Amino acid sequence: MFATIRPKLEMAQLLQRGTDINTVGRFKDTLAFNNFHKRDEENLKELYSKLMECTPSMRDIFTKYLEEIAPNKHNPISNQYIEKYLNAFFLHPRDEKYVDETVRFFYLFRHHKLEPGKTIVIFNQFAFYVTTHILYNFGYKPAKAFDLMRSFQGAVNIDQELLFEVATERMIEHAVSEVSALMDTNSQIMYMKDLVYSLDRQNEEIQSSTAATEQITASITEVAKTSARISEKTADSVKYATNSKNTIDLALNEIFKTEETFTSIVESFSELQKRVNDIENVVTLIKEIADQTNLLALNASIEAARAGEHGKGFAVVAQEVRKLAENTVSALGEVSSNVQHLKSYSSNVATSISQTTTIIKEATNEAKDSLPLLSSIVEAIEEINVDVTNTAAISEQQAAAIDEVSHRMVQISDLQDDIRELGQATSAGIHQLGAEINHFRLSIVENNNVQLSSNALLQLSKADHILWKWRVYNMFLGLERIEKNEVSSHRDCRLGKWYSSEKARDRFGKERAYIELDSHHQKVHEAAKRAAVSYNAGKISDAELALIEVESSSQQVLQYINELIEKLEKERSII
Repeated sequence: MFATIRPKLEMAQLLQRGTDINTVGRFKDTLAFNNFHKRDEENLKELYSKLMECTPSMRDIFTKYLEEIAPNKHNPISNQYIEKYLNAFFLHPRDEKYVDETVRFFYLFRHHKLEPGKTIVIFNQFAFYVTTHILYNFGYKPAKAFDLMRSFQGAVNIDQELLFEVATERMIEHAVSEVSALMDTNSQIMYMKDLVYSLDRQNEEIQSSTAATEQITASITEVAKTSARISEKTADSVKYATNSKNTIDLALNEIFKTEETFTSIVESFSELQKRVNDIENVVTLIKEIADQTNLLALNASIEAARAGEHGKGFAVVAQEVRKLAENTVSALGEVSSNVQHLKSYSSNVATSISQTTTIIKEATNEAKDSLPLLSSIVEAIEEINVDVTNTAAISEQQAAAIDEVSHRMVQISDLQDDIRELGQATSAGIHQLGAEINHFRLSIVENNNVQLSSNALLQLSKADHILWKWRVYNMFLGLERIEKNEVSSHRDCRLGKWYSSEKARDRFGKERAYIELDSHHQKVHEAAKRAAVSYNAGKISDAELALIEVESSSQQVLQYINELIEKLEKERSII
């Protein structure tokens, strides 16, 4: 009787667990842990009918509390959302829909940066406020009041557990998201592998270039020496050409004088030929006279013979005259013959002199034409001498410059070696940092005994994915060793298990990102395994190709994961 009038909760009642509400998953465990049943749902409905008349209203109380803990002292959550939550709290059956709606409401607390601790205090104060009204309205029925308070407290505990889980999940999601972003940023430095490889190739090029510049330096030095020798030779050639020009000038002057002499000879010979012709004419005339004289002497002899004794003296004279004429003709014949010989000889000499004169004139003209050419040759040789001298000087300067370049390239090669060592040390440091970040990421999950939401699982899967890609890159740097059996099936990793779960299929089965994700996820695992097998077998080229495929498929996987996370975030924002 007294237990009915003054009821109290016994230890056995506190430890009672169970529920008759038909639901699944962790929410069913939550209901069972709080010993929440269908009759408790009915009690909440009955209680709500009484609390609707209280002043101030539950919504007003909630609003005042939220104003107190809001960063700017202004309640960021509308009365409509608060009213909707309170109605669901008292009237809605405890099922998956209730969880979804309540969780969305609690996400608003996180979204508006309301402190979790003070939010719990709000619920406790709200619970105390409702409890006072239960006592006020049902105090005359202690057992009824006790039963209503137990149901109400159970509902508050359930929502506080949901609120705590939301806060914890959001904290874990945020931490995992930030750590994933940090790992993603850290993994970007995994391209240090490419830097080290590039440094190695560049160092080889520098070594080759250094050897080439040394050869060029030697060649240019030899060119400089050769140019110096050529410069000396061209200087001598300038002297020789100048002397030759002077000698040729003298010779040409003599040729010009010879031309003048031959011109005089030709003129004299022309005069001689005229004189010979005159002699020939005189001889011809004398011969004609002698012939006439001989004819006259013959006529005189004939006339003397006719005259007889009287003509004997005249005959003697005629005879002498005839002999004289004959002797004259005979002498003139010899003279004429000599004149003909002289004429023929002088004609031949004249022809030779004429030909010689022509040759001398042509030679003189050519010699005159050659004078500018000789001057041009001398000038060209002088210019060549200047150019060769300049070339020798420039070659010496180039040899010195290239020798300096070679020296600088040796220094650059030394710096490349230092950079490579620093790159390797940086890679090792980044690898250690990545390992610490991953350890921190895993400890966040392992040290918080909560069931992770799809969002948190996707964030973790995203980080897992980045980590695996990062490990493959570090394998190429010699910082990781990945065995074939370490690369599991794409169904056995965290992402694969989530993807294959019934809950994920029911929620995302029709989403394009969910459908496309599987094949690319599989390609990442297969390519990662090929990269590990090829690298361990020393087939670096094959491993590089597999790494490229890992990177390509990985980008797709991360894109689809981000699309699914974005969908979840949008769902949370809808009340």
